[in-house]
Amino acid sequence: MKSNRPFQILLVVLIVITVIFAAFLFHIEKKKSKIEKPLDEIASAWLEFRMGEYTQSKKIFRKVIDNVPENSNEGLQSLYGLACTYWLEQLPYGDKDAAGAVFNEIIRKSPDSEFAAWSMLALVRMEHMVSADKTPDFPKVREGYKKIYEKFPDQIAGHEAFIYMIGTYLAVFTKEDAEFAKDRIDEFIKAHPDSPFISSAWSLYSKACETLGKKQEQLDAMLNELGKREIDPKNPWMDNSNAYWAIATVAEFEVGDFDTARKYYSLMMKEYPRERRNFAAKRAIERMDALETKLRKEN
Repeated sequence: MKSNRPFQILLVVLIVITVIFAAFLFHIEKKKSKIEKPLDEIASAWLEFRMGEYTQSKKIFRKVIDNVPENSNEGLQSLYGLACTYWLEQLPYGDKDAAGAVFNEIIRKSPDSEFAAWSMLALVRMEHMVSADKTPDFPKVREGYKKIYEKFPDQIAGHEAFIYMIGTYLAVFTKEDAEFAKDRIDEFIKAHPDSPFISSAWSLYSKACETLGKKQEQLDAMLNELGKREIDPKNPWMDNSNAYWAIATVAEFEVGDFDTARKYYSLMMKEYPRERRNFAAKRAIERMDALETKLRKEN
């Protein structure tokens, strides 16, 4: 037994050295994994998301989550990105259970933050967005949107929730729902005239007026919607031709406002010279001119 003692001591020493060395390597590796610029990593994760590299996107979001303080802004951003990736990576279905768990984690950790607002909105959107063969539970999603707007009335997520809520009322084309929607939108426009969703609000207002047969108010709302549109010069798909045509036809046929009709038919022809409806617009102007000439002669 005594002859084995030096060997046993050596073995113990080797084990201790191995453990210390392993701990040192772990420390070095852990140190390497620390993120110097978490916001850059988050931007990289979103880039991977936009490119359809969802596995890589989730990997980067998790890396940030593991290396920043738990309730930090960067941590909440990464949790939100991770949840969105779960939800949207396989539309129209996605992994709603995994996404919902992370969205609810954000709400639990920071219930009054903007990320909680967006997470609440996402949870309701998942209920609202269903496949074509199904119908959303409108009362349920309306209540969900309403709660978000009431809790976050001055945040963008709250405004978006309001717009979605009103859209559910106008989806069924009843006068009762249209009247309710019109009144609520009127309140929203007065309370939030500078909202990023003010153009959308006017668009919904015009639809409510159309359902109610209020043609002049419909035309006024369409003009306001166009005037409040945000112009993005970098977007090659920005196209007002449909709006010009819609305004002109409502003005001509529904309201009898030939001046407004001429203005928007002419704008379409000027700004979109290859628009296929330009011939019809030119004929419309000729038709209105002829009708007004006839009426002046008769009077």
